[in-house]
Amino acid sequence: MPKVSHEYVMKKKNTILEAALSVCKVKPLYEITMRDIIKASGVSQGGIYRYYSDLDEILVEIINQINTNADYKQAVDMIIKNSKAPKEAIEKLFTFLGEYIKENLSTVGKIQFELTILFANNPERQKKILSNITENQSGQYLVERLFNTIREGISLGSFHPEISLEDLFTFILTSIDGIVRDVVLQKCYGMFENEQALFDELRLMNTLCKSVLLLLRSK
Repeated sequence: MPKVSHEYVMKKKNTILEAALSVCKVKPLYEITMRDIIKASGVSQGGIYRYYSDLDEILVEIINQINTNADYKQAVDMIIKNSKAPKEAIEKLFTFLGEYIKENLSTVGKIQFELTILFANNPERQKKILSNITENQSGQYLVERLFNTIREGISLGSFHPEISLEDLFTFILTSIDGIVRDVVLQKCYGMFENEQALFDELRLMNTLCKSVLLLLRSK
C-alpha cells in the first residue's frame, strides 16, 4: 500500500469530521450511526475506519476541535485576569457563557444536551467519551473558575452568602443546565413554539447572574 502524506490524512479526517458535524446538526446524537457519516462524507466504509476506529472517536474529536477553535479556556482565563474584583469576574463569566451558548447552540449546545441522553442509556460510552475530552476544552472549566471566584470573594469579604456554598453551587449548576436544555429544545427542536416566551440565553444568564449576586449579598 503506498504511503500518503500527513496533509492528505488531515484532509481526509477533516472531510469526515465536517460531514459528521453536519449530521449532528440535523439528527439526534443518540441515533447517529457510522452509516450516516459514510453517506454524508462520501468516504467509503473502509476509508472511514482507516482513520477512526468507531463513532465515539469521531464524536470526541468533533467536541474537542470545536472547543479548541473557540479558545474556551483562554477566554475564561482572560476574564479572570482582567477583572478588578470578584463581582466583575462573575458578571463577565455569565455574560461569556450566554454568548458562547448563543454562538454554538446548533453544535456544542445541541451535542452536549444530547450527550446527557446518550450517557443515561449507555454508561460505558459515557466513560469512554468523557475520558477523552480534555479538561481545558470541557464546559466544567468555566464552572470551576466561577466557583473559585466565589470562594475568593468570600475570603476577601466581598460576599456574605445567604445560603450554604453547597446549595448555591447546586443552584447554579441546575440553573445553567435548565437554561441550556430549554434554549436547545426551543431553537433546535421547535418545542414551546405555541408559548409566548422566547428563551433568550443572554437575558436568562444575566438574570441568573443577578440572582447569584443577590444570594451572595454582593457589595
